[in-house]
Amino acid sequence: MKIGIAGVHYGHIGGMFRSAINAPNGDVIGIYEPRDELYHKYADDNDLQRFDDLESLVIASDMVAEGMRHEEKADLVKLCARHGTYAYLDKPLCRNDDDYERIASAVSESGIKLTMNFTSRRYPPFVALQQAIHNDELGEIVSLITTHPHKLGSSAPDWYFDSTRYAGVFHDLAGHGVDQILWLTGTTATVVHAMGTAKRWTTEPVLEVDHIQASIQLSSGALATATADWLTPQNSPSFGDTRFILMGTKGSAHLHAYAENGLLICSEKKGRYSPDLPKTSNEGFVEDAISAFERGEENFVSTADILSVARTCLAAERSARNGGELIRLP
Repeated sequence: MKIGIAGVHYGHIGGMFRSAINAPNGDVIGIYEPRDELYHKYADDNDLQRFDDLESLVIASDMVAEGMRHEEKADLVKLCARHGTYAYLDKPLCRNDDDYERIASAVSESGIKLTMNFTSRRYPPFVALQQAIHNDELGEIVSLITTHPHKLGSSAPDWYFDSTRYAGVFHDLAGHGVDQILWLTGTTATVVHAMGTAKRWTTEPVLEVDHIQASIQLSSGALATATADWLTPQNSPSFGDTRFILMGTKGSAHLHAYAENGLLICSEKKGRYSPDLPKTSNEGFVEDAISAFERGEENFVSTADILSVARTCLAAERSARNGGELIRLP
């Protein structure tokens, strides 16, 4: 499968690019990237063609992997829909509700398939937690809490501080957390309430909101809380530090990821223990997506999954902007 790289100016594209280059069933054909230094950073060691415009790349590719700014993503998906090209996306899906509607309409009308770089689904503590849930060690899931503190350093691009271009702290940082909640429970969000505040980034450069906390009711009746912030100290040794707490009718789980990895489970079935973490890797994400698309199937991170996470995050952003408006999702 021919893979095009659309933009390399968003951080996670590095891992996505390596996964694409190493995919035995894929062939990276070139890069669209207007900035010379970024193009050469990725292209020179791999002798990759430079595409002068995005549409030419999409037309030449069977699948496009993107590292684009938030305001550019809806246009990319629309181009992919127009030309029947699969899209392998980084989070967040889009910057606002208007872009979401453009994307959802393009996907619905064209039938193209999307997938997203939701790496938690292959990250060892989350894989172990998913297995414990599958084995009914925790019973019916009642409550979930996920936290996503991040460090905003001096290298942050200027568009992070432009609310017309940036998707917002919750959609940007808690997208993984919302995916974790919906994936582990097999549910969708039905009610969202969120509040936001700005306490740290209040002088130049200014963020309108640097922390959002959301309460989410799920279609199963379970309740979830998700937080996202740019409050991690600059001297922190890690960029992010996720905590995940899950309470069920038969047990509980406390998970720590990224800064340190660990999982503690207390269940009626096995008591209190820390399971061995599986040896999993994100390196095969692109390979798996190609295999699924070649079979005419959805990837294990499906189009519906991506849209469900995005609409939940956008509802949280909208609720916070409106002072805690209660938003009901169909």
